[in-house]
Amino acid sequence: MIKFFHKVRQNMIKENKVSKYLLYAIGEIVLVMIGILLALQVNEWNNERNRNKAEAVILEQLKADLKKSQTELIEFNEMLETMAKASAIVCHAFYKKDTPNDSIFKYMTMPLGTAIYSPTIGTARSLINSGNIALLKSEKLKNDITSYVEEVEYKLKDISRYEETYYRNGILLISDFGILKSKATIDSLIEETTSPSYKPSRDDELSVEPNVIEKIPFETDLQQLFQEINVYTSYKFLLIAHRNSARKYTDILNSTNELLEKLETVSN
Repeated sequence: MIKFFHKVRQNMIKENKVSKYLLYAIGEIVLVMIGILLALQVNEWNNERNRNKAEAVILEQLKADLKKSQTELIEFNEMLETMAKASAIVCHAFYKKDTPNDSIFKYMTMPLGTAIYSPTIGTARSLINSGNIALLKSEKLKNDITSYVEEVEYKLKDISRYEETYYRNGILLISDFGILKSKATIDSLIEETTSPSYKPSRDDELSVEPNVIEKIPFETDLQQLFQEINVYTSYKFLLIAHRNSARKYTDILNSTNELLEKLETVSN
């Protein structure tokens, strides 16, 4: 094709057809410009298609993270609420005339454990830190994702404060009152380890507890326990820690649900 146009141009020059040559030259320039514009447009289409693919991948990763957090937050929150309710039952027992029976031990041991759950925000945090969040078209969605990450991190700091201020102090207070086991549990443990058929699974030389347990030291006296202000304060602290943490996780769960809905809308 280039050779053809070159030959036509040479013939016009030889025949001294200047005006026709100029028109031809202009036409040739127009054709070249059209070719360049088409190439640029095709390139832009390709870039747009690649951006759309990248955005789709990002949205799917974000949704996967949020769905994972959604399920785990529900389960974790239920656990915290159960522990908070157990602490409340113990606290309420101090206001009753009769000393609680051994069934209270179930509620006394339940709040003694804790954990901090971190929602899955790796994809969102990576998008923000790397600048790849710019691949998303919606400015509102970018702001929503950034706000979500900031909110989660802020609320996790609150939860850590509850852990340090209330939970740890509650555990320290209750640890001064011996081993929280019911008489039935103690009797069962003694019977098990003193049985001729019992086979210990450890060497007791360096263990806190011996292989054979004849009695539980520092047995819990419920009547005395429910006269101690530090015991009450301990469970009050545990209640505050688990209750307040559960509320913060509920806030995170609500924000997770809202962002997931927005991502689903954008994807559809």
